[in-house]
Amino acid sequence: MKGYRLLTRAAVPAAMGYLLYRSRRQPAYRNFWGERFGFSEYPPPRGCPRVWVHAVSVGETNAAKPLIAECLKRWPEADFLLTHMTPTGRDAGKRIVAMAPDRISQCYLPYDTPGAMEAFFRETKPSIGIVMETEIWPTMMAEAAKWGVPMVLANARESQKSLDQALRVPRLMIPAVKQFAVILAQSRPDAGRFKELGAERIQVVGSIKFDIQPDAGQQKKAREWKAAISRPVVLFASSREGEEALFLEALQKGGKALFQGNPIFLVVPRHPQRFASVRQLFLNSDYRIQSRSELSAPNEIAPDTDILLGDSMGEMSFYCALSDVALMGGSFLNYGCQNLIEPCSSGVPVIVGPSTFNFSEVAARAIEEKAAAQVMDFREGLERAAKLLSNAEVLKEKSENAVRFASSYTGATDRTMTVLDKIWKKQPLGSFPTF
Repeated sequence: MKGYRLLTRAAVPAAMGYLLYRSRRQPAYRNFWGERFGFSEYPPPRGCPRVWVHAVSVGETNAAKPLIAECLKRWPEADFLLTHMTPTGRDAGKRIVAMAPDRISQCYLPYDTPGAMEAFFRETKPSIGIVMETEIWPTMMAEAAKWGVPMVLANARESQKSLDQALRVPRLMIPAVKQFAVILAQSRPDAGRFKELGAERIQVVGSIKFDIQPDAGQQKKAREWKAAISRPVVLFASSREGEEALFLEALQKGGKALFQGNPIFLVVPRHPQRFASVRQLFLNSDYRIQSRSELSAPNEIAPDTDILLGDSMGEMSFYCALSDVALMGGSFLNYGCQNLIEPCSSGVPVIVGPSTFNFSEVAARAIEEKAAAQVMDFREGLERAAKLLSNAEVLKEKSENAVRFASSYTGATDRTMTVLDKIWKKQPLGSFPTF
């Protein structure tokens, strides 16, 4: 641990260089450096017990929303601090702060240096720490133990890839994992991998992402747009760097010709800093592209538009409800897949590529329940999508399967709260199953 602390101190200049580099494409990385390095004042508690929730980026922040909403109701005596590591996570978190601006504060979690983490815990004074999904930092966990803050890893997942990486530095990661008061895992395989890392208190509660409901207002708007457009829509959801070029190549090599009815291909990049480069990629092709940010009404979409770029944040419910079938980003290159529950909850059947390690259990269930299909590449994915769109009866069946799948695994938020309530009220947690 001593060597790690020295290394993190020495890495501060490199971290500053990284932020400057990222800020070339995403200027928001230039902001709030004081929070990141521990030389800024953090939001102090408001004279009451504080719940600290850490959600690194957009996906984790979205998963934190139903949990924080439930905590607000059950713990009226508490105030809340929501922390992130990315600007997009912070932007997504603003929607959570808006639920109770008098009770929720927001900042970046500092980098894992001794001085910064010590300052964070000293100034924020959390009564409990809830870390969403995967963020395990050795100094953070050591400081939590020093300040007597019980830590919970909620909606926890651990891929085999992450486990292998953690086991390369067992002297750091095993003690950090053991310090969690409890790990609330999404699945039994996740629990088993945490057990390999030395976790002693694990409970499987399922994924909170099944409890996230689509935005009703966005769905209503999407239905209106869909009726006005009167064209099939193929969604490429949460696309990652390198995937759009492969998608475009598949379209150009006969993929588009597979479709009837003049479809629109709706491409929604995962990260906003890539909107401009993805737009340029399609502008350089023979396809006509329009951007969501330029549209205020569906009649502004030209009849010969091939590509609609989803270049807005916080509208995934709109994009899903506008679509008939979805290709899942992050699964066609080795990114491990993005959240396929989201389109399923809007009744959109999903096609995933070969890489699903971040959602392996969810993807396997969706495929088994015929809400999703797995393919090896974009050509095969476009063939599947075209085949679905050509048969209204089969498409309706798959859509119903998707809704049924997304609604069959709800309840993780309540199961999580049952455990959190005990920690909050300082009650014994009882025994835990073995994995």
